[in-house]
Amino acid sequence: MSERTSQSASFDAIVVGSGLGGLTAGALYARTGTRVLLLERNKSFGGAATTYHRGALTVEASLHETTHPDAPGDPKHAVFAALGLEDDIELVPVGSFQEVRCPLIGSPFVLPHGLDAVGKALSSRFPDNARAIRNFLRQVERTLRLGEFGEHDLVWRLAHAGELPLDAWALIRDIGASLSDVFERYFGANEAIKFALCPNLPYYADDPENFWWLGYAMAQSGYLRGGGYYIKGGSQVLSDRLAGIIREEGGQTLTGAEATGILIGPDGSAAGVRYRTGDGAEDIAHAPVIFANAAPHVVTGMLPADRREDFLAPFKDRKPSISLISATLGLNRKPSELGLTSYSTMLIPDWMTRFADYRDSAALFAEMPGERMPAACVVDYDRIDSGLAMDGVYPVNIVCPDRFTNWAGLDDPAYHARKGAWLDALIARLESEWPGFASAVVEKTMATARTLHDYLNTPEGAVYGFALEPPKGAPKGPPLNVQTSVDGLWLASAFAGFGGFTGAMGAGAAAARAALKHRKSAVGSSIDH
Repeated sequence: MSERTSQSASFDAIVVGSGLGGLTAGALYARTGTRVLLLERNKSFGGAATTYHRGALTVEASLHETTHPDAPGDPKHAVFAALGLEDDIELVPVGSFQEVRCPLIGSPFVLPHGLDAVGKALSSRFPDNARAIRNFLRQVERTLRLGEFGEHDLVWRLAHAGELPLDAWALIRDIGASLSDVFERYFGANEAIKFALCPNLPYYADDPENFWWLGYAMAQSGYLRGGGYYIKGGSQVLSDRLAGIIREEGGQTLTGAEATGILIGPDGSAAGVRYRTGDGAEDIAHAPVIFANAAPHVVTGMLPADRREDFLAPFKDRKPSISLISATLGLNRKPSELGLTSYSTMLIPDWMTRFADYRDSAALFAEMPGERMPAACVVDYDRIDSGLAMDGVYPVNIVCPDRFTNWAGLDDPAYHARKGAWLDALIARLESEWPGFASAVVEKTMATARTLHDYLNTPEGAVYGFALEPPKGAPKGPPLNVQTSVDGLWLASAFAGFGGFTGAMGAGAAAARAALKHRKSAVGSSIDH
């Protein structure tokens, strides 16, 4: 919906931006009996969680797979339960986790689901490292178990209480370690096992030496243990459903409405939002609660000048995450007919002989294509009942790590020339892997870090919020902070914690809980006085 609100309309809460964090916060808050206004500057809701069309090609903007909300410790569980999303969202299992094609590993290696199955598959391929593999997966399991300990019932906790000290040691020992640190301790110079265990590093970062071990242990392990799932029909289904809940509860959702300022009341707290519609008209909406589904750097520019320094202070030293190249290709044949055998296939080029070489992959896009090709994840949506194929066109997505600096400073002709050359080079790479692929391509489109910077309005086109780097000291808790220096203004985006669908929805849920608790506290205080 895109109709304008009335001038100076009042709401109980305003959501700035409709990524999954903002949508989750808005839908949960609306379900508490409040009237919510959702503002989105683009033409559709969802941010990165969007599905759109290019001719006969259905483009999934971001989702390859996510963990199931019923998985222990998954932040999506409470959201799905509270909003009844289980009845509206069909999650399709993707089968095995990933197929890895890497010269160091040898023949294609399939990474299955289930920690026991992962252990058996790895030990079969690397029998000399069976003990190290077993010990590594045991540490992963202990880390997961400790993080989920409080979520289980008393019987489970009593049964596992004797293991608690060992679980705690597994967490404490590597609390400040990088993924490379832990991989090195278990596997030393065996780079092949590292590629096999985390071929999809660009799902999180592009430098294992600066990626926090616990980020891997919690996120990647969720997939290894419980499997991956795709939202049938595309991520837009989830975004539209969350926006629909806001409307059903009496709220309003606007596209083409760009927030330009956050209003501060006489008491110094959030009081509303000034926004501009597509026709250039300025409107104002008032509310005591604002959920900012944006990067702190963007929110800062909306605040009065005298509030900006304090607001940005907690975030000023944090680096944005990596960005991505995402190319979607429409084929006139089923990909399986061309030889694709897995839903998700990781292609590791032969020049990458060390796991740390991942950090050099993104830099390739700073030049025209040459001999080296980047690491890439290829997803065949036709391998499952994704609901994306349309008019005989089958979408295949290829994702590579990217950086905004690769494209900064290029004028439009130079940018489009390099972008087109890389799209052709990626197609040629798939042709070399699966002969006949190139001739089957009938539709093609590609987004770069520059595309994502412009569309998502994130610093450097970051797709996962802030980079999840190892902490310099002992962390005080999970990397999740929705509170800001402005009373009533809550951060409800991947930048409140860590990205991905699970992280963004978890941040949105945390922001809604914090705002609701603050509202109840304020009501109680007014009654007391």
